[in-house]
Amino acid sequence: MNKKLLGVIGAAALLSAMYAGTSWYIGERVREESKDVLEAVNSYLAKNWSSQAQVTLRDYQSGVFSSQASYLLSFPATKTSTLKPDVLVVNHITHDALPLTKIASGQFDWLSASIHTRLEPTAFTEALFKASGGKSLIDGHTQLNAKGVAKINWVIRPVDHTQDTVRSRFAGATLVAELGPALSYTKGELKIEALNITDGKVTLDVKSSRLHTDTHPGQSGLNIGASGADIGELTLTSLNFPTIGAKKINTKLILSEKDNLLSGQSHYEIERVTIDKKDWGTLSLTASYDKLNSDTVKSLADLYSDIISRSLNNEPDADLMTSADLKQFWGYVQTLVKNSPAIRLDPITWQTGDGQSSISLSTVLAPVDLRSGGMGLNSTPIQSLDATIALSRAMAVGLLSAGLEASGVSASQARTTADKEIGHVLEVANKLKLGTLKGDRLVAQLTFKDNAFKVNGQAISAESLLTFASSVVPLVWLAADPVSTSDSPDEAATSRHLDPSVLASILTAADFTFEEVKDEQGDPLLKVSPGDSGAAKIDMLFVGCGTDPTCEDVLLRATYSPNKPIALKVANDWNHRNRWARAYVNEKHEAVIEMDISAYGGIGRDAVEGMVNTFFKIVRDFSKELNESK
Repeated sequence: MNKKLLGVIGAAALLSAMYAGTSWYIGERVREESKDVLEAVNSYLAKNWSSQAQVTLRDYQSGVFSSQASYLLSFPATKTSTLKPDVLVVNHITHDALPLTKIASGQFDWLSASIHTRLEPTAFTEALFKASGGKSLIDGHTQLNAKGVAKINWVIRPVDHTQDTVRSRFAGATLVAELGPALSYTKGELKIEALNITDGKVTLDVKSSRLHTDTHPGQSGLNIGASGADIGELTLTSLNFPTIGAKKINTKLILSEKDNLLSGQSHYEIERVTIDKKDWGTLSLTASYDKLNSDTVKSLADLYSDIISRSLNNEPDADLMTSADLKQFWGYVQTLVKNSPAIRLDPITWQTGDGQSSISLSTVLAPVDLRSGGMGLNSTPIQSLDATIALSRAMAVGLLSAGLEASGVSASQARTTADKEIGHVLEVANKLKLGTLKGDRLVAQLTFKDNAFKVNGQAISAESLLTFASSVVPLVWLAADPVSTSDSPDEAATSRHLDPSVLASILTAADFTFEEVKDEQGDPLLKVSPGDSGAAKIDMLFVGCGTDPTCEDVLLRATYSPNKPIALKVANDWNHRNRWARAYVNEKHEAVIEMDISAYGGIGRDAVEGMVNTFFKIVRDFSKELNESK
């Protein structure tokens, strides 16, 4: 054998050894990289779901050109199942230094490995294999390069599976993603064609879903970057409740982190909301936030995950949250506001075919101390707040009308009732200067600064707002039983009007003496002894009664003695500064202050009592101003 031939054989042997050695080296790199990925996956599961959900390496068989690894994915056990919730995942790894099949298809990646992933049956997944014709639910291909970057292309097969009384029909999905070394970043999307879950009573149907992410772990472990979900259509059907539907649901979360402080934006949009196939319009929300402590946000997320994890193993009647959980929560909230974070809604909008309503809000929080014992905060953490509310009358009427129809009210009656009630609310709000009517819309500007709450630039107490809210929310909105469609609007409203005996009992409880008579129209009139209120006489006039023993409105009127010096400027100044009652000087040169209570649609006793007490306070305050004007 000549030297040249020996040289060729030697070179071939050396190349073969190098080739085999390189392939083996790639396999070892993959094995070491898989350890890092396994640790990162378990860390992610523990922080974002449950420490009981974990992946363990069951077996790893190394070869020169290929290897095989099997992993066991275990979930938290449930009280209702005797099967151990384990999923067996098998990776067949090809780490050929020169993969000829890849080169032939034009995919050349030096020092790379190809991983084929599939499921193997366990007692827990056996039913899924039967439902998919004995095939693995997952058929996954992953290309891993020398830098540890994994490119994933997985297919999840369709399945139709019934367990107990629940049937799940899954139309299949695809996962295309890129993972950085040791999950240092994640890019990709999961597309789900359709999912239908039903137990015969409740059915959830989801079509054309897409989850997407482009994130990396931040300093605290939160996913920094952009992520979101798009759902083409979602329907929830129940035998006992109306069918709720939504189309084109889009969500997006963007987070950035600097010096352990989070800034970001969340956006949610639903193109169409339906209830029993009736269109309820479009919803949109954009929220922005700055200077949130990332460690505290992560701690709050971990607390939430821990509570959910415990709920899977606790008895159904066990407390979901403990006092220790609540103390932790308030401690995290107190830490969260230390950096004076800012939160904005830019804005929330709700649009129907009738109109659009919106709320925009900007608030800055301030550091506060915990209460003694750690439950709650010593004071409000709101340093400042600026909000604008714009309500479309036509939209509100349309929505209330649709709601009444869903309760069994006829279309014409529902429209009439809705128009009257919404009109009343807007009229009262405008009269009390809680908003400004601009065409079809009521616009209100709310501010809170230096512990002062203002509406449209005028200071107002929270108590007054609550009293107003109680007085204008008709009981028909909250009624458990629908109004009978056989009733006329007046008949349906009869039980919802105000009975004079209610005011009589309130006056008696407050030690006021009074006399009930009839006015010129035959309506009830309560003549109340003014006592120490400062007024000369107080009348409570019931309006709109007719032959009905109950009435629609009540006018509260206090008249002052004409011997008091009265100036129109006093009344005008009062009206400018106060919005609950109006002051004027009558033809007898007497100062008069009046306040309305509207009971159309119904009003609770607590609300009436609050309005009556407010009136008597106003009467005393106005009397004091009259005396000071002497």
